[in-house]
Amino acid sequence: MDRRTFLRTTGVATAGVATAGCLGELMGGDEFPDGSVEVLVPFDEGGGSDVIVRQMADPLSEELGTTIEVNNVPGAGAMRGIGQFLNEDPDGHTISKFNPLTTSIQAMIEPPDFEMTDLEGLATIGFNALVVIGNADENIDGLDDLVGRYEDEEFETIGGLGVNYLVHATFFQELYGMPWDRYIQYSGAGPINEAIASGEVPAAITSDAGAASAVESGDADVIAVLTTQGSEVFPDAETVVDQGYDEIDFVGQVTRSMWVPPETPDDRVDILTEAVETTIESDTMQDWADESGNPMVYDGPENANDTLESIWEEIPELVDIDELRQEAGD
Repeated sequence: MDRRTFLRTTGVATAGVATAGCLGELMGGDEFPDGSVEVLVPFDEGGGSDVIVRQMADPLSEELGTTIEVNNVPGAGAMRGIGQFLNEDPDGHTISKFNPLTTSIQAMIEPPDFEMTDLEGLATIGFNALVVIGNADENIDGLDDLVGRYEDEEFETIGGLGVNYLVHATFFQELYGMPWDRYIQYSGAGPINEAIASGEVPAAITSDAGAASAVESGDADVIAVLTTQGSEVFPDAETVVDQGYDEIDFVGQVTRSMWVPPETPDDRVDILTEAVETTIESDTMQDWADESGNPMVYDGPENANDTLESIWEEIPELVDIDELRQEAGD
């Protein structure tokens, strides 16, 4: 049975449970939801999280039997929207979608007036592997070659998405012995690809989906995938572990996650996560995932919570946060 067939099969089973009356009825017999559900997106309209949420809106609305309203609250590296979300009523009528890795790194570097770890998981709905790419003209032959060329001072700079991937570059220094001299921040995958193609930086950290166009055009090569799960975009690319380096899975992929405010009742979380599961496993979402190159795979609230917890436990153990803040400000 292939992945699509499996998802369709489980999706039908979940929909059957909903039809039987378990979805939408609380333990006391009250119906839920009893009004529209708002999805707060802490980024601008048109970004990755926003696009996915708007793609989910119609099938999720059908599952929950109510209107889905998307509310974009950007600002301060997503901290403005997340702060607002944490103060929403925990009645199940407000949920959110953002990945915990880059938002947590932002919170570590520029601490907000709330605790990210107060978030409660609703679901994870897929991931994008992070990769190291290099200028194709440099003919970089794997991580050993890349590290060696920094050691020889042939290369000095490395690029990445804002402060978000500075953690990864620091891990390269601390764990892999890659002595880069200067981390260059870029505002998105497009500018990263342009910097690689022009030779402004010899290597950069980015998402596999973000790197796809540069690799397809011949401007960039994939040097390594940072998660042991590999990359659906670059299935033949070797991971860091394949190349003999320590695994860094907890920062090696961007896990798409959904959240509820703290103290949201469990029975309401159960209804919401069942609806998300059925939505993600529907033909509508799986067809879109195949067409867009955004793999969509459901996992439950505990996976979102575990991902967030591991980020906040492991990054501070391996990286000096004060030094990270100083590097980010340089």
